[in-house]
Amino acid sequence: MQLNDEIKPLLQAELLCIADSNWILGHWYINCMLNGRELTDFTSMAGIAEEKLGHTRALFRFLEEIYGCPEFQLEFGRDASRIHSPEFLDMPPENWADFITTLFLADLALWRFAATFMEGTFAPVANLVRRFGEECYFHQLCIDGWIKNFSPAEKSEAGLALMKRLPQVLAWFGTDRQSSADILLEEGLRTVSVRSAKETFVNDIIEKLSPHVDAPGEQLADIARQPLPEKWDPGRRRQPGSDIPARLWESVIPTSEDAQIARRPLAVSIKDNIDLFQAAKKDETEPVFAE
Repeated sequence: MQLNDEIKPLLQAELLCIADSNWILGHWYINCMLNGRELTDFTSMAGIAEEKLGHTRALFRFLEEIYGCPEFQLEFGRDASRIHSPEFLDMPPENWADFITTLFLADLALWRFAATFMEGTFAPVANLVRRFGEECYFHQLCIDGWIKNFSPAEKSEAGLALMKRLPQVLAWFGTDRQSSADILLEEGLRTVSVRSAKETFVNDIIEKLSPHVDAPGEQLADIARQPLPEKWDPGRRRQPGSDIPARLWESVIPTSEDAQIARRPLAVSIKDNIDLFQAAKKDETEPVFAE
């Protein structure tokens, strides 16, 4: 399938929303991993973080190939003002219940949004999304397990977190007006509208999350009916001019020299630091100690 000049930038923006959201979500797991309560928490979070970053890099490589971008530009060549991640991941978690509740919201919202492409006519994107879905299924199982183990106090904290973050998650899907004028749906790259994806997401929250936190389904439905922000950047799915907080961005792309070397692409760091073909020469000036 050939992408015309009208579709290409729209598809690029939507795929960057998926890629960048996975990117930031993966770093949520990395940054909060040490707050796990059991060894299985650490291993699960490490595994999920690896897969979230894997989804990100798979989409980066695909976009760089399709759009002719320089290699690794999307990962290392943008600043915070050009990242398409959701605002509800800008704010760090206040406690364990807030952390797990946000993971649930982010993982489910990302999947419902990405799944709109799963049966589309552009096979490379449909295949990528289908593969992501196979792995996201197991991520959701882990998150469900953490939620079902909330203490009574954590259920209350989770309810407060849900009320605080849900409006921003719903805003991320966009307004009904934006969703109804969806060229990607008209052209068959999507087979489900973003509006339908948001409605399914809300139903999932009411059915799957509400019973385990102090947040009645009726109250959540009222939040879903509230008007969305008037000023909105549909490309980045954020408020115009909003950027990722500096502290969060520093954890994604550190500015210290040592961290930059460690984070460089493997293909580059191997070339620079490791000679795989010539044996290292012994430094004859090394001191020799008698046995």
